[in-house]
Amino acid sequence: MKKIIFCILSAMVAQVSMAQNLQIDGMLKNVPDNTSVSLIDGMANKEIANAKVVGGKFNLNAKAEGTGVFVLSFTGLTQKLPLFIGNDHLTMEGDIQQAAAISYKGSASHDIYQDYMKKLTPLMEPYFKTLAASNGATTAAAKDSIAKVAAKQAEDCLMAYGVVSNTYINSPVTTFFLFQYANIFPQVKDNLASFYDKLSGDAKKGAFASVIEKTLQSSSIGKIGTVLPEFKQNDVNGKSVSLSSFRGKYVLVDFWASWCGPCRAENPNVVKAFNAYKSKNFTVLGVSLDQDKSRWLEAIKKDGLTWTHVSDLKYWNNEVAVQFGIQSIPANFLLDPNGVIIAKDVRGEDLNKILSAYLK
Repeated sequence: MKKIIFCILSAMVAQVSMAQNLQIDGMLKNVPDNTSVSLIDGMANKEIANAKVVGGKFNLNAKAEGTGVFVLSFTGLTQKLPLFIGNDHLTMEGDIQQAAAISYKGSASHDIYQDYMKKLTPLMEPYFKTLAASNGATTAAAKDSIAKVAAKQAEDCLMAYGVVSNTYINSPVTTFFLFQYANIFPQVKDNLASFYDKLSGDAKKGAFASVIEKTLQSSSIGKIGTVLPEFKQNDVNGKSVSLSSFRGKYVLVDFWASWCGPCRAENPNVVKAFNAYKSKNFTVLGVSLDQDKSRWLEAIKKDGLTWTHVSDLKYWNNEVAVQFGIQSIPANFLLDPNGVIIAKDVRGEDLNKILSAYLK
C-alpha cells in the first residue's frame, strides 16, 4: 500500500513539475533534418533550450522565469518566430516559409500577442515607412507634408492600441506593447504613468512591468537643467570610472551597444564632434549595453571610439541604464562642467551645433 501511495504521489509531483515548465512541440514543414532550433529569452538575450529538428518535428523544454517574449531561431534559416509565452505547453504547426500562417495552441498570452500583431501591424508598417521617407526628404515643404501624414498615422496607431489594450487590460502582453509604444511615440512616453495606471492584475507583473515601474521612479532623473546623478562602472580594463571624475569638462554620456544598428550609424557623428572639440574641454563617456566583451571591444576599435568606455556587460540590465530609465538606444546626456544636463538625445549635426554654441 505504501508503494502504491508513493507511486501516486510521484506521478502527481511529476505532473505538477511538468505543468510548471515551458514545453514547445513543433511540427514545421520546410525545415531540413538536423537543423538546430534554439529558444531565446528575449529580455535576457540568452538561449534557454535547444533541440534538433527531425522530420519537421522538435521538442523544447525549459523553465521560464515569467511570461514574456521569446524567439525561436533556426540555424541556417533567416526566419525567426517571436513568441509571447510563459510556462505553457505550446504546440505549433505549419510551414516555416509561411510564418504568418503557423498555428499555435496552448498559450493564452500568445493568442493575445497574435491578436495585437494582427490589429497593430497593418498600421505600424505604413507609419515606419513614412518616417523613413521623411529622412529622405530634401525640402522643408516635403518634410512638413510627410510629418502631417506621420502624425495622422501615429494617431491611428495609438487609437488601435487603446481599443486592444482595453480588451486585455490584465495581460502582460499589453504591458509589452505599452513598453514598445513608449519607445516609439513621444506622447506615450510623456504620459507613461497614466497609461500604466490603467493596467491591472498580471499586466503589472513581470519584466516589462518592472522596467516601466523603474522608469517611472526615475522619471525625474535626466531632466534638462538638473545634475545627472553620480555613477561608477568599470572601463575596458576593469578599472572603476566615476562620472564625477569628468567634472570641469563638457561631457557627452553616450548609451550605446555593439549590437545596436542605429548606435553604430550614429557613431561617426560622435567621432566627428569628439575630434572637433576634444581640445576645447569636451569629451565623451560611453556606457555600453553589451553582454559580450570581445564584441564590445571590437566595435570600439572598428568605429574609432577613442574616448573612455564603461560597461557591466549586463545588456538591458546595465545598472546605469536602469538607474536613468534608459529604454532605447542610442541615448545620451550632454553635461556642462558642473554636471548639469544642457541637452539630451542629440543626434547628428545637432550635437555639433550645441557644442559650437558652448565651446566657441
